[in-house]
Amino acid sequence: MNKLELLEYLEKNSTAVITFKSKALDYQNMKNQKRQPAKRWNAAKIERAVDKMLDQFIDSIFNKLKSAIKEDKYNPRDSWIKFMDANNILGDLEESVIEMEFE
Repeated sequence: MNKLELLEYLEKNSTAVITFKSKALDYQNMKNQKRQPAKRWNAAKIERAVDKMLDQFIDSIFNKLKSAIKEDKYNPRDSWIKFMDANNILGDLEESVIEMEFE
């Protein structure tokens, strides 16, 4: 499984990505309100910042999982899914994102 496949899997099977993006958007909007009016970002720039935060979040998850998963060379995607199911990764990830706070 690559990073894009992981993101797609998480989007289809978990609320973690939606929750993360919502929290990241709130954080970026809050940061934006603290900027001087002339230096505030437009909505597109805020969205890019949220997308960058999400990309870093997915990178972190991917790298941690990749080091723990023994991939079946004939069906690597199933290896990832089985590992995530067996270790309740989606549930733990959702809980972590709910508790997450940006500073």
